[in-house]
Amino acid sequence: MKRIIGKINPEQRHVTIWGAGFSGLILGYFLKDQGYSVTIYEKSNKVGGKIQTKKTGSGLAEKGPNALYLNQDGIELLKNLKLEPIPAAKKLRRLLMINGKPKSPFQFGLYSKIVTNIYKKPPLVSDGLTVADFFQPLLGPENIQHYLSPVLSGLYATPADQLHFKSIFPQVEKKAQFNSYWSFIRMMMKLQKNQPKLELTGSVTFEGGMQTLINRLAEILKNDIKLNYKEPFKVKGNTIICTDALNASELLKDFRPSLSSELGRILYRPLSSSTVFLKREIKSLHKAFGVLIPLDDSYNSIGIINNRAIFPANNENISSYTFISPKNLSNEEVKQDLLLLSSDITSQDIQHIETTYWEKALPVYDLQLYLSIKKLHQLAYKEEHLALFGNYVAGISLREMITAAKSFSRHPLDYTEAK
Repeated sequence: MKRIIGKINPEQRHVTIWGAGFSGLILGYFLKDQGYSVTIYEKSNKVGGKIQTKKTGSGLAEKGPNALYLNQDGIELLKNLKLEPIPAAKKLRRLLMINGKPKSPFQFGLYSKIVTNIYKKPPLVSDGLTVADFFQPLLGPENIQHYLSPVLSGLYATPADQLHFKSIFPQVEKKAQFNSYWSFIRMMMKLQKNQPKLELTGSVTFEGGMQTLINRLAEILKNDIKLNYKEPFKVKGNTIICTDALNASELLKDFRPSLSSELGRILYRPLSSSTVFLKREIKSLHKAFGVLIPLDDSYNSIGIINNRAIFPANNENISSYTFISPKNLSNEEVKQDLLLLSSDITSQDIQHIETTYWEKALPVYDLQLYLSIKKLHQLAYKEEHLALFGNYVAGISLREMITAAKSFSRHPLDYTEAK
């Protein structure tokens, strides 16, 4: 399991957290649950970071993550928070843009390629290996570009040739060579099979959207959060920085220059989230989770999420779609993508477009991030009162962050990564 960087002294029962985004709130919650007192400093006037739900005149618009993908720690968290999850609809189609049309990604040509090459030996697993490097003998460059990269971009907003293999597949641990792709697939299937059975699986949201989760955490921590905090940063007692890597680098510049320098090497990907409310459904996305779009396509977006199909309870009266793009999308660019997707949609069908642009939306899970995290663990190993936490540390998903925060709060000295 990926671990928070650094340590705190459990004998000192107060912890100062810098940043009230999801990482700061969830870590503050678990530390408080373990009997610590916490103070969370936030420079803006609101909590939650990129998890924000806006109630527009047309419906709910998620500005950031639209769901929580559950694991056991996530289920237990929601029970303790007394939050009733709304599960995503089952058996929705997963689509990929192929030759300009949303289609099933399981095309005969791709399937045939996999069957033909399944017993080939993959490349050696080295620190410099990318996901594209690993799968190229199995899939070939065209299938990586048109199938694998769009799928991974839907999760990481980064194509396969930039994604670091060991970071995306940490399950390989220290294994250097697989006898065949089939042995790799069997290992992944076995690990999945050995996962504990969950009473509720898949993605969930809440009545009122993801903001409900943030509001509940903020309610529990309401006496511990200091908004609009403008005082200079300082390391005093147990201190945990729960910002993105670049803000953490700036905070630590005068206190831990070596940590600051390494944090500054981590790259971030910008993203737009544009939610479009339509008077009628896009027919090609009927009963579909959404569609992933190759980067070299004519679309401005890399993915479109069908909000009403996934969570109909939160989108009862109107069709709602979220367009995800690495660009700072304009309304005109959203309309261009709409027209490409469905030529019968007109401006009169659009009730509202709600767009949010994040300049530092997601960390890029490339070789640089892998090397920087490794170096940060080494630099922070001797720290006794300082830690770093965020989605560049413990995994890009909310559920990984929940698990990391819970584990750290219970075992803040169990530091194995740097040994």
